Amino acid sequence: MNTDTEVSKRFLTSVPFFTNLNPTEVDELARRLIPRRFQTGSTVFHLGDPGGLLYIILSGKIKISHSTPEGQEALLAIMGQGDFFGELALLDDSPRSATAEAIAPTETLTLHRDDFMRFIDDHPAFSRHVLTSLARRVRHMNAQISDIFFLDLPGRLARTLINLSEQHGRQTPEGLQIEIALTQTDLAEMTGATRVSINKALGRFRRQGWVKVKGRKFTIVDRDSLENLIELAGG
Repeated sequence: MNTDTEVSKRFLTSVPFFTNLNPTEVDELARRLIPRRFQTGSTVFHLGDPGGLLYIILSGKIKISHSTPEGQEALLAIMGQGDFFGELALLDDSPRSATAEAIAPTETLTLHRDDFMRFIDDHPAFSRHVLTSLARRVRHMNAQISDIFFLDLPGRLARTLINLSEQHGRQTPEGLQIEIALTQTDLAEMTGATRVSINKALGRFRRQGWVKVKGRKFTIVDRDSLENLIELAGG
């Protein structure tokens, strides 16, 4: 067995989504995975592209976004090690519904649609895992939509920062630092706001001592206060 396949097997057994596969299934799936690497700023795929591959992130960060013809962009998610993306286009054979871009040097494992569908057909239990994952994604999207309607901007920003810290956080003496570089424009795109309004809300968070900002790194200092803000805002 080649080195790439051995790496794929070791990685798959550490990813929660694949931990219920038995050794034979892991071996079968690993043989079908192809490594692909992306430099910072590289586009993995564009909105509307054919959807031929599922991507599993070995290392790095991927930004998932949606742009309008007028150039407005909504940042839908930032994904890291162990996450996967691109599964929607594989299931219904439709064009990509968003754009994926590497925001750090990124290594992925890819699975072709034909191999993906064949594996699902051969392993019904795995198809249930796929459905569970999709349901989780839909619930997350519903929560994002709900936040836009029912939370004010400070509440949405607080929720976004907490979610990012849960996904990409590292504990430091000052608090939970989000280990990805973020701009105020990124946060505006994630919360449905303007950069100016994000700047104003962040200023309040910093003055209250809830969040520390150093360059493009954000640290959650007082999570309880952020959660109280969300609750007061209706979340």
